[in-house]
Amino acid sequence: MDRSCTKHEGVAEWTGAEPTPESNDLAFLGGTSAARGVALHSHAKPLRPSGAVTTGTILQLLEWQCYRCALTNRPLTPDTASLDHIVPVRNGGKHCIDNVQVLHKEVNRAKSTMTNEEFILLCREVVEHAARHHSEGGES
Repeated sequence: MDRSCTKHEGVAEWTGAEPTPESNDLAFLGGTSAARGVALHSHAKPLRPSGAVTTGTILQLLEWQCYRCALTNRPLTPDTASLDHIVPVRNGGKHCIDNVQVLHKEVNRAKSTMTNEEFILLCREVVEHAARHHSEGGES
């Protein structure tokens, strides 16, 4: 998943994919960007933070996620952001920044102690059931 983003009116937005060696060697090495007057590292992605869960690493994680929910891409604010363990502690997940993600609080409440995979499967079941119910003439 491309992790580059830009800020627009206070909200982070996803941008296009970065050049790769296969797509354009000159662009990958900075030649094309430099020729247009763009900084060589203007497309550099921040690294995902690692280590202990601290205020600093959580803020770095928010920046890495472009201030968006890791599962839904909803914008995050201080009132809506909620820290979540990717591998739940009940399943042996560790309490470290490598095993956490920031979710929208409503998403985190619904996910509860499920893994991302379990939660996504549940969401798919709900959508499939709702589509079947709707196609059979049921109310939404």
